[in-house]
Amino acid sequence: MVIISESVSQTKKIGGKFSKFLERQDIVLLKGQLGAGKTTFVKGVLEGLGYKKLVLSPSFTLVRSYKTGTILVNHIDLYRLSKKNLNSIDIEEYLYNKDSISIIEWGKKIEPYLEKYFIVDFSFVNMEKRKLSISQKGYKRNLKIEL
Repeated sequence: MVIISESVSQTKKIGGKFSKFLERQDIVLLKGQLGAGKTTFVKGVLEGLGYKKLVLSPSFTLVRSYKTGTILVNHIDLYRLSKKNLNSIDIEEYLYNKDSISIIEWGKKIEPYLEKYFIVDFSFVNMEKRKLSISQKGYKRNLKIEL
């Protein structure tokens, strides 16, 4: 599925609509250049799951966890980690927690080790617009997001 976002607020709205398809133990890999809208999308996902507090990028902390009702959402940023250092953040603890969803920026580093996941690939159309390509591997969910 491909969606064109016209603005930051629309990217956030798309994240909120995408959140309705998520279940416990889901993994979402986010791909795209710096500034493409990955953290904005995560803010929308969290808002869609009922989280009302401040959402920050995990760029420097590597992981930020948010409690949304009964589901824990782990927002993970692998930009600064090499493949061989993935275990330094106990990645399995986040990925296989039965009560959590993991959303991973720069997820390409971990993709070969996963059996099922969603991919949201962000690309620039211009300074305002973004193209979001959403796909899934191992899931069979009927994804349909209308703006």
